[in-house]
Amino acid sequence: MTLITRLRSIAISAQDPAVLLPFYEQTWGLERVAETTDGAIQLRARGPEHHVFTLAPGHGHSLELISLAASSPDAVDTIVQRARDAGAEVERRPAASTEPGGGYRAIIRDPEGRRLEVSADLAEHDGAPGRDFGPDRLSHIVLNCTDMTAAKDFYQQVLGFQISDWYENDQMVFLRCNELHHCIVLAPGRWTSLNHVAFEVESADEVMRALGRMRKAGFDTIWGPGRHGPGGNVFCYFVDPVGNVIEYTAELLVLADDWQPHSWVRNQENADVWGTSGGISPEVIAAMANPPAGERS
Repeated sequence: MTLITRLRSIAISAQDPAVLLPFYEQTWGLERVAETTDGAIQLRARGPEHHVFTLAPGHGHSLELISLAASSPDAVDTIVQRARDAGAEVERRPAASTEPGGGYRAIIRDPEGRRLEVSADLAEHDGAPGRDFGPDRLSHIVLNCTDMTAAKDFYQQVLGFQISDWYENDQMVFLRCNELHHCIVLAPGRWTSLNHVAFEVESADEVMRALGRMRKAGFDTIWGPGRHGPGGNVFCYFVDPVGNVIEYTAELLVLADDWQPHSWVRNQENADVWGTSGGISPEVIAAMANPPAGERS
């Protein structure tokens, strides 16, 4: 049984979601679709997913929820049972949801305490928003992990993810749940935190158009444009007004059934095979480390 079919959405905290909302709507290109009873604002992309990004009230920068699409309600039940068998916390048992989008949902926690919602049968949108720019979907997220071995085991054994590739010595591990090269990437870190979140547009040309639009709005890249070795995707990285690292990306590799994972040397040439990005700087690395509030200078 295929358990997880795709990455749906993530929620991150913001001290005041309403203040950050104009950037994500007017500049980044998402559209508000719902607000939950606790004041979280859900935003959709141009694709059919009910929402791909949520701004939740909180201290800021923290990853509040990862939402994963399950193939069926039975798959949700299977994942919850696997989580219990592995000793993971089940925060919310499987049940029909009254939250925006409905569906059949459960919430479990991974070994570092991240909240993972697995869901089936959520409502989808019939058409695209009225605007003619913005991401089509959530592409992938990179998670900073304090225990890479435990994280790899959990995402493979409980959720059924497969390893597509990795950087030598597990400096990054690329995980997939469908034919796309990755939707979750694990990276070693001093803290359990969100490294960055990537949003997909339809082509390299659209990445460049997004770059031009962002520059006109006063937001230049911190890294990119370029093309990654692992995954083969085109990238441009930015920092939002409160310091979250976000990415426009396109052309992620679609893998055949006989794909063989392999190790990549971690160097600037593989991080950007075009050599156009100027290299990843210490400032970018520091931003992606995303320390918790008490550790920030």
